[in-house]
This record gives sequence, structure tokens and C-alpha cells, in this order.
Amino acid sequence: MPQTTKRFLPLGGALLLLISAIAVPRTSLFAQSALSEAGVGDDDNFLIQLDAYVKYGGDIDVIDGMTGKDYHSDSAVVKAIHSNFPKIMGGLHNKLLALEALYMDRQLKIGVLHGEQLSELARTFNIRGFKIDDENWLKKEQTILRRLHEKPFFNIKEIVVWEKEELSAIALRDNPRAQHLRFNPETLDWERRVLTKWDVHIRTRNRYQQATKIQGLNLDTNEGFHISEVLPGSVYTSAFKEVNISYPIIVSRREDQQEQIDRLQKLIVQNLSYIYDPFSWAAHRKTRFRARIYSDFKNHFDDMGYRVKNRDWFDPVISNLLNDIVTVKLYGLDEIYDFYVVRKFYNSANLMGKATDPLNWNEGEDRKVSGVRKNQQVKIGQKSIEGWRFVLLDMYLRYGDSFIANLREKLTTLKSKVEPEPIFRQTIEEVSGVSADTYIKAAVKAQTASITQFKKSRYGN
Repeated sequence: MPQTTKRFLPLGGALLLLISAIAVPRTSLFAQSALSEAGVGDDDNFLIQLDAYVKYGGDIDVIDGMTGKDYHSDSAVVKAIHSNFPKIMGGLHNKLLALEALYMDRQLKIGVLHGEQLSELARTFNIRGFKIDDENWLKKEQTILRRLHEKPFFNIKEIVVWEKEELSAIALRDNPRAQHLRFNPETLDWERRVLTKWDVHIRTRNRYQQATKIQGLNLDTNEGFHISEVLPGSVYTSAFKEVNISYPIIVSRREDQQEQIDRLQKLIVQNLSYIYDPFSWAAHRKTRFRARIYSDFKNHFDDMGYRVKNRDWFDPVISNLLNDIVTVKLYGLDEIYDFYVVRKFYNSANLMGKATDPLNWNEGEDRKVSGVRKNQQVKIGQKSIEGWRFVLLDMYLRYGDSFIANLREKLTTLKSKVEPEPIFRQTIEEVSGVSADTYIKAAVKAQTASITQFKKSRYGN
């Protein structure tokens, strides 16, 4: 059924704007992976269904953290984790495959529709020839999905067992396996971490390329880091190397065994929900796909001739406007606001889990990462390209086709190259009935207020 988004936009008096949008399902993209987005880590039913999952991989080695040899102590906790870990991994892998296949199918369909509508609208502005290449659309993502379908990326190589009663700084000195443990003086407890390295090796007849993604996660706080190189477009399924995982657990002889099992299994599900994400090369799920069509369209337009000067200003301004119009029609106004807010305030390329933590636990580790900026205010510069984007979006939301028709008439009947900004200012004045300066100032104020309200409503700050 069609959905209607209501947005109150004050400008020289109250104005209630009703925006109708085609109902295209979009899940919340304020998440890093399909598994974390689906809330698997907090789903108690996942572990209840454990026996139904197909085991993933072969038998996992169990190593005594203190000696580095096979673990032989008769611990019910270790036995349960060793028995259930392959089931947990198998269940998560199959769930990820199903979620990503569904997501990819949706993106392929809506992406082609988005491209077609943008191409049709652009053609009326004499911007011709834009087309989404169906065969190569999201090519890298489709390659990852095929590789995921062939076999899992993770190889749970070993479980490293540490007995809590034996842990101390002196006992762990010079133990290479202890690099993934630390004592937190604030909580007065031990914490564990996992570091993963994703390698891609691409060999062609005349070229060799390599890309690496490094991730780390504190297994007890679910905070960590993500550092990734760009995945080449020429990647193929066999280029992805298996990711070996050494997973540490801490068990206690004094604590209730079933409580330990429940706690550790829940943490394993949460941990893997964050780090088992083969799609997060250079872009997290909350930003993946969302800027692709705009970027492709602007690159296409950059290579075209057009009868305006100052193309560095004009190209992004007109590209944003046309793409925003299609976005409002397909997804609704909230998609524009949400993507703006996510990229501006919540998009850290280094974020992993609940918060960013470089996990520099040992001497010589000096990873530099940036976290999410918190409590930032929405600020839109009136004279910036971003400011013009929201001024023109505001014009479209208020005046719709009359605004577009006026602007189209001016741009498509140019006889020689002219400065583009006066054309936009003239259109604003003719359609709105007020001076361009007055409208621009009021529109920026209104859009800032609307985005701020949206940000507070969606994300709480």
C-alpha cells in the first residue's frame, strides 16, 4: 500500500506538506552488518534453535592458554562451547546468506528502477545517456554473495581456554597467547579480544592486486575497530582467502557452569554478528548502496557538455536535485534525511560493534582510528553546495512540478554558456514570489530544523 510521509516545514507561516511515496521496503540501515541489523545477537530464540543448525567446518581445536597444548581438563563449560560453536557458526552463516540474498535482490530491483526514473527525469533536462548497467550493477557485492554461498569465510581454528583462577600479570608474562587478554582496572575483570585479517589476492595475466581488511573486537564489550582497503572491482570468488579465527574463552571453577555456558554462547553470537561481515569492505551496511546511483550519475554528467559555466558548482547541484526528486518518489523524504544524518554524524569507517576501540593492548600496537561524532548539531551553510541542495529540495517539496518546469525551461533553452547560479535564483523568485535571498535563508533554517527533528526522533540526539 502507498505510504505517506508528513513533514512540517515552516517558511513565512505554517505549511503542512504531504509527500506521497511508492512503498518500497527499506530496513533500518543504522547497523554494520545484516546479522547485527537483524538483531540476531539479542535474539534468545537463536540459541533455543541451536540443535537445528547444520554444523559448520570440521572439529575445532581446544588449546590450553597457559601451555599452548591441547586442553584436557574436564570442564562442562568448555565441552558445551566446543560442541555448540560449530552449530552457532553454521546457524549464523546460513542466516547471513539468507539475509544478504534477500537484501541484494531488493537492491538490484530498486536500483534498476531508481536508475530508470533518474535517466527519464534527466533526459527532460537534456542530460542523456545515463543507464544502470544491469550486468555490472553491484558487481563486487554479487561476487561476495556468490563466495558466501560457496563456503563460509571464517575458519574457527581453535578455542583458547583460560582458567580465571590462574590469571595474573606474572602468570601471563611472555605468553604469546596472552596478547589477546587484558585486565581492566575499571571493571576489575579480564577482557578478551579477537583480531581478524581478511585477505584478497587477485591475479590476472598481467597484474597482481591485493586488498586487506583488518578487524578487531573486544569480546566482552563488543567494541572494536575496522580498517579496510578498497576491494578491487576485478575481484572473483576464489580471490577471497579463508579467515582463521582463534577465539579465547575464560572459564571459572567457582561460578555456576550453566550460567557460564549461557553467557559465553550469547557473547559468541553477539561477537560474530559484528565481525562476520564479508560485505564491509570500505563501507558499512548503513551506507552501502545508498550513494551509488548519485555517484554514477554525476560521473556520467561530468563527462558531458552543457551550456553553463562553473561546472564544479553546477554538476553536483543539479545531480543532487534530480536524484533527490527520484529518491523522494521512491523511498520518501525520510531516506534523504536518514542518509544525510548517518553519513554526517554516525558514519565512522573504523567503527566495529557498539563503539570504536583500537584495542591497542600491547607494546608496539598503535592503531589510529576515528569514532562516531556525538551530540553534533546540524549546520547547513547557505552558500555551500550542501546548502543549495537543501534549498532546492525545499523548493521541490513546496512547489513540485511548477518549480521543476520553470527550471527546466530555463536550462534547456540556453543559447550560450552562462553562470548557473543566477538561473536558480531567478527560478526561486518567480516560483516562490519572494526574493532569492529571503527564500534561501528561510529554506536553510526550515531544513535544518526538519533534519534536527528527524535526527532526534530516529537516533535520540
